[in-house]
Amino acid sequence: MLKIFSRFRSVWMAELVRRHELQNGFQRADAIEQQARQLPTMEQRVFKRAELLAARLGLVHQLRVWDHFRRLIAILLSVFAIMGAIAIVRGTLSVTQPISLSYALMMLLGLHIILFVLWCFSLIIKDSFGWVGRISLWGLEHIGQRQYNQQFNNTLLTIANQYGLTKPAGAALTHGYWTLFMLAVWFVLFFHLSTSAYAFTWATTIWPAETLQSWVSVIGLIPSLFGVEAPSVAALWDQPRESAQLEAGRWLLSCVIIYGVAWRLIFLIGSISVLISRIRKMTIDLTLPGYAPIIRKLTVSAATELVDADSDVSGIDTAQWRTPKPGHGELVISLDHEADSTWLKQHQQENWYAGVIARSDDKQRLLARLDEHPVGHLTVRLNAQLTPDRAAMRFLTLLQQYCLNVEATLVIPENTDEKRIIHWQECLTEEGVKWKQ
Repeated sequence: MLKIFSRFRSVWMAELVRRHELQNGFQRADAIEQQARQLPTMEQRVFKRAELLAARLGLVHQLRVWDHFRRLIAILLSVFAIMGAIAIVRGTLSVTQPISLSYALMMLLGLHIILFVLWCFSLIIKDSFGWVGRISLWGLEHIGQRQYNQQFNNTLLTIANQYGLTKPAGAALTHGYWTLFMLAVWFVLFFHLSTSAYAFTWATTIWPAETLQSWVSVIGLIPSLFGVEAPSVAALWDQPRESAQLEAGRWLLSCVIIYGVAWRLIFLIGSISVLISRIRKMTIDLTLPGYAPIIRKLTVSAATELVDADSDVSGIDTAQWRTPKPGHGELVISLDHEADSTWLKQHQQENWYAGVIARSDDKQRLLARLDEHPVGHLTVRLNAQLTPDRAAMRFLTLLQQYCLNVEATLVIPENTDEKRIIHWQECLTEEGVKWKQ
């Protein structure tokens, strides 16, 4: 079972990391991605990357804090259930004796049965975590670090709705709470009946004895299957014997354990079984926004490894991800070297041409220009005779943070190695940069 719920946690963590990257930008983590690529399937690679990256981003620590608050709320709800059970039992047994068994049954089981019926209706109306789940989520949002708790709760709700876990999870929480509640009722009732003497009877004002006895027979049907017979109406009305009082107390305990504890326990086991079945079928949707660059990184082959030729790209590795601004017009640059000298002579004076961007100062000036005057389309001319290096790829990735539409043009001089052209194409595709030649 722990393995099943660890799968849910992996999906949850992958979704947390995906949302973080959508908000803050794709996280470059070569060492983590290299470790993730050792796993056989893409889903396992995404899970491994999310697990390692979440630890680096501090999400794992914040999730542990969230877990602590979740356990605290579970303890508070458990204490509330036990206190409620004590109040119900003491209230039932504190009335004037002899105590009506029908009254005792209604007091001990009435709230549980009414809320069970309401829960059945809620299954038809809408998906819900139930009142126990809603109280827990509300508590998690209003204690501790609200920003992270709300983020975890929203992601949790999204996953639950997406994979159809809301109803079974809500049912498990609801029936788990009421199983604990009714078990506490039984223990408190057992303690009182074991340590004090109570007198029971069958009491009614409007029903004749025959009708009351019929109801007693119906209610006592299931306990009788376990050898616990209900005391008859006549036996408790006319100077009941001590043995009849013993039967009444034991029968009351059996009704609480059967119609309260066992009833809820059966539905709890059923809810958990449905929940586990649906968790087993959980698969991440790799077509969601944010997964495309991750998949490209995790499917890179040895043939497309880049060389670390030029590492002078100031600020690229540590730059904070920014959202590109919408712009107008077109700008063309040549990265590192312009392979077509004829083309360069014809267009170097054009306003739409920003020249050859080779040095770190040139790159910083270009970024400042794009930040101050955004363009609608940026064309980057690449010399296919050069070997693609990490610095060039990182700079192209950075340009995508300054322009919504970045496109690379492969300039191919004569006698260019075909393998080098293919290498460029693979690297550009891996980085998610559109290209043409």
